Amino acid sequence: MRLDRALLLVIIAAMFLALTACGKKGPPFLPEKKIFSRVEQLRAEFENGVVELKGHIAPPQARKKDTSDITGCRIYHTWYALDNPPCEDCPIEFPDHQDITGEVITDAGFSCQAPVKQRIGIHFFEVRLLGLRGAIGPLSDRAKLIVDQS
Repeated sequence: MRLDRALLLVIIAAMFLALTACGKKGPPFLPEKKIFSRVEQLRAEFENGVVELKGHIAPPQARKKDTSDITGCRIYHTWYALDNPPCEDCPIEFPDHQDITGEVITDAGFSCQAPVKQRIGIHFFEVRLLGLRGAIGPLSDRAKLIVDQS
């Protein structure tokens, strides 16, 4: 009799754990489409009060260059004073980003204008390509722009 109660309690405990441990179910969704192309050889220069970012689009290995789903780019920017630059190999933190929508892919490659205040110092930029349904590509190379006069 005592063995039957113990067995019943073990079965009830096992059922309780099995029912509560199956995990939270969410609504079905389609997987996000990824962007595999990235911007390489990124360079930056001030032209007419805005920063022109230019580079080449590099598809990943074993994939064709398809840029039809690119809807814009995300620009990461940070600034350092001329007398306090980071070391060449130091990681740089980009505290903020700006999303630019529109055509950023041309026949010559990547081209985008970033509304950045022309300020004396060292500006660093990185970009990621943006696509449909929130897809985002890998980080580009880092571009360094030195402004020593207004």
